[in-house]
Amino acid sequence: MGGGLDERTAIICDGDDVLVELNRVFGNPSSNRYKHAKSNNTFGGIQKAPGNYTALIEAYKTAGLVVSPGWRRYLKLLGTVSTPGPEQGPLNIYEIAQTRYNGLMNDVPMSTVVHEPKEGGHVHTTPGSGGHPTTIDSPCPLPPV
Repeated sequence: MGGGLDERTAIICDGDDVLVELNRVFGNPSSNRYKHAKSNNTFGGIQKAPGNYTALIEAYKTAGLVVSPGWRRYLKLLGTVSTPGPEQGPLNIYEIAQTRYNGLMNDVPMSTVVHEPKEGGHVHTTPGSGGHPTTIDSPCPLPPV
């Protein structure tokens, strides 16, 4: 009997290493890693369409991040959330991509945090102001698909 991973099951949020890495790369516009991400910024080309999570994964890789299997699985689940409707998943990914694109283009620090979703799973973004970074607040854990 072989074991397998069912990607439709809820994901547990133990990805602090991913949050640390995201905040390390995107949190300081004067760092070399931020500058590398900015000069390799492909986030703006991501459309609000089904399956766009694969383009976000590629954009992160192009920006110099290593996308682990667990993070890949999380982005797939986030991109296929269907509450309140099937457009929510692609909207989640699009919001992240556009926030990354705009932040990098304008040298704005970005902070990534997570929240426990109340209904489905929605990404919330808050523009930075007054010395505070732009925030990307992603839902976790995500419900099964």
